[in-house]
Amino acid sequence: HFFLASLHKAMAEVGVAPHNMAVISGIGCSSRMPYYVNTYAMQTIHGRAAAIATGAKVANPNLCVWQISGDGDGLAIGGNHLIHIVRRNLDVNITIFNNEIYGLTKGQYSPTTKFGQITKTSPFGTIDYPFNPAELIMGAQGTFYARALDVNPKLTTDIMLQAAEHYGTSVVEVLQNCVIFNDKAHAAI
Repeated sequence: HFFLASLHKAMAEVGVAPHNMAVISGIGCSSRMPYYVNTYAMQTIHGRAAAIATGAKVANPNLCVWQISGDGDGLAIGGNHLIHIVRRNLDVNITIFNNEIYGLTKGQYSPTTKFGQITKTSPFGTIDYPFNPAELIMGAQGTFYARALDVNPKLTTDIMLQAAEHYGTSVVEVLQNCVIFNDKAHAAI
């Protein structure tokens, strides 16, 4: 997994000891990340990663907090929590894996699924237009937003490092492929 290597490199370059870091995730394909890091970590309930990351940061302001969510976990059920952590500008690093589908629940369409796409929950095509995570972050007065492709580890590492060095909420959208339910979603990029 390219992203995992990029995250490990960025975490090492930040220079914060593992016992002063926490990786918080929700539920979904992206949210197994806490199992692959040597830091404090917690996999929370669906859509609540931003709320738990907020609590961790408020309880220990010196903790370097990384939140990992997917497009479903972070932008659908957790969307309001995401808006408020960005609005409050807490020093938390948020990564949103965007594969434009709910992969863990077997192919339901997500808030970022393309209009008209046929999925298991939209057999005649989605009727919702996808929203753009960048616009959501900017609308919430975000101070750091970046986008990376999961197949470009060098750029992703650089972006993750810049996100960690930013004081305030940083949001990195990682365009990621789901080979089972939405293969080649970002092939044009």
